[in-house]
Formats: sequence, structure tokens, C-alpha cells
Amino acid sequence: MTDCDLCGVGIPTVVPVRVFKPKYEHSYPHGMWQGLCEGCLNAGKKTHDAQAESPSCGTAGKCDFCSAIAQLYDVTISRPSFSKGAEEDTVQLCKKCLVSINESHEAWEKQKAEDAHAHH
Repeated sequence: MTDCDLCGVGIPTVVPVRVFKPKYEHSYPHGMWQGLCEGCLNAGKKTHDAQAESPSCGTAGKCDFCSAIAQLYDVTISRPSFSKGAEEDTVQLCKKCLVSINESHEAWEKQKAEDAHAHH
């Protein structure tokens, strides 16, 4: 079992996303791998696509995924809750993280399609 790095849900497998953390740029110049559940991956993809269609300047702050100080965009995720089962929450991600999530989403969908095709 592993946990999603955004919402914290414990699942058997997560989707790997390459994240460039400024704090570790000298140790990991090619980025670090973090894992997202499919729900958070899809939410990030949705925000990436919406931002690409009608660019907004976002708000300045610290990214909830890579901790970079940058322009941030709101991503609505579903966070597990003991009392309600799940509740909506908003995290703020930078453009770099949204691009990485988009790339991982495309790779994940391609992998799922190949796996489905291989089983038939």
C-alpha cells in the first residue's frame, strides 16, 4: 500500500509523476518521483486543460506539490474523511507541476489502453 502525495488516500498503486523540487534541485536535477491516485491525477489534468484554454495569472504562493514559490492554480481534489467518507478540498499547484501531471496522465492513459488491448 502507498499513499497519494496530494490527498493521502492509501491505495495499492499510484501513478508516478516527475516533480522538480527547488529544495532538492542539486541532488535530483532530473526531478523526483511522487505518486498520485487517479482522482488527483484527473483533477490536475482538468486544471491544466482549463488553464491552457483560458490562461489566468493565478495567485502567488507556495506550491502544495513541489514547494516552489510560483504562480499557483486551484485544483479541486477529493480528500478522504473518516466522518464523511470524502470531502472536496482545494490544493494549489504551480504550472510546472500541472505540466508534469498532464504528461503523466497521458502516459497513464496510454499504458491502460495497451494493457486493455493486450488482455483481449
